[in-house]
Amino acid sequence: MRTIVLLAFASLLFFQTNGQDRNRCASHEAVKQQMAIDPVYAKKVEQLLKNKGNYSRSDKKGPPAQQRSITIPVVVHVLYNSAEQNISDAQVQSQIDVLNEDFGATNDDYNNYEAGYRSVKGDMDIQYCLVQIIRKQTKHKSFGFNDNMKYTQKGGSDAIDPMHMLNIWVCDLGNKLLGFAYYPGITPEKFGVVCHTNAFGRGEGYNLFAEYSLGRTTTHEVGHCFGLVHIWGDRTCGSDEVDDTPLHDSPNFGCPEEGHLSTCTGTPLEMWMNYMDYTDDRCMYFFSDGQVSRASFFIDSDPQLTSIINSSCGTARRTNDDITNVSNSNVNSSRTILTNDLIIYPTITAGQLTLSFSKTTVAKAEINIYSQAGSLMMKKQIAGKTVDQLDVSRLTNGIYFIEVSQGISRQTRKFVVQH
Repeated sequence: MRTIVLLAFASLLFFQTNGQDRNRCASHEAVKQQMAIDPVYAKKVEQLLKNKGNYSRSDKKGPPAQQRSITIPVVVHVLYNSAEQNISDAQVQSQIDVLNEDFGATNDDYNNYEAGYRSVKGDMDIQYCLVQIIRKQTKHKSFGFNDNMKYTQKGGSDAIDPMHMLNIWVCDLGNKLLGFAYYPGITPEKFGVVCHTNAFGRGEGYNLFAEYSLGRTTTHEVGHCFGLVHIWGDRTCGSDEVDDTPLHDSPNFGCPEEGHLSTCTGTPLEMWMNYMDYTDDRCMYFFSDGQVSRASFFIDSDPQLTSIINSSCGTARRTNDDITNVSNSNVNSSRTILTNDLIIYPTITAGQLTLSFSKTTVAKAEINIYSQAGSLMMKKQIAGKTVDQLDVSRLTNGIYFIEVSQGISRQTRKFVVQH
């Protein structure tokens, strides 16, 4: 579909490991919960749900040759209570492999039965690189439906640089919950994917739920991170805001028969093999072209996603008892909207931070400073200057990121506060 709805609220996806219990989604409950505790967020939801527009990758300025595949850096947090929950590096990498296949349309089952929708099968053209694995033992036997796994003080693990990395938390969520993810617009430290330990990765040698052993739970959840809605629109014959997906009565489970028809207007063939349905892993294997368009809109317009896709990836890995790192060396240049006319100094400071622009004057710039956990710490506007100073003396010791936005140009730099 080319119609885009900018969603800022949270959608949480529940998968059941027991096929007889089909209550797998709590999207509306999650939205109400977030809106109830955050009036600003509630207002944002009400306003942004009215924002619709057409979008495709071809709308990006510049020749097609510049529209290269993007690569997203990934941090995986492995939270374990028992030794068997401390999954191996190989299992983590198997999930990254699945994401690369599914979001690059190179998965082996891509050309399976498509219910006549072959002409609209899409390719996200997105790749993922594993930057870091964090391992933490927790006292929680399971986390269930909450965000505690995202906070160290609550027995989880704080997000790592969420303005530049896609964070994924892997933990026990209880017997009936497989995973959840928020749409763009949630606070940075909550953005990312949560997946059950036994649904993360692919391989017969791992302790995975039989129906969810191909890594498609994470594929589905990452789809939510890019603004994709469940294919049935979370209501009977509802809209997922994508034109080339058919109306669905409700979610599909298991593996429906070929020729399965919807009872909605026009009785179309249902696209149960779409990643945004609820079928078993072996029966979901593509996104539609309209979903690609929708995801592209969020990637190019949401500040956090834009910042993430312009971050870095690397290949050299080192490991210790608690953390596995991949060096952050190679710049991902696709979809780059950064410019190189900003210098900040000193990069280690106890008080003043100087911003210097190479342009003669700066018409207007928005300045945001984020903590390493993604929390907004300072905000400022400047205009008509080429040099400006920020007093960061009130910030505690640590690593921070300064984001300077000028129209469509966005630049991010790192600095350290050390008193």
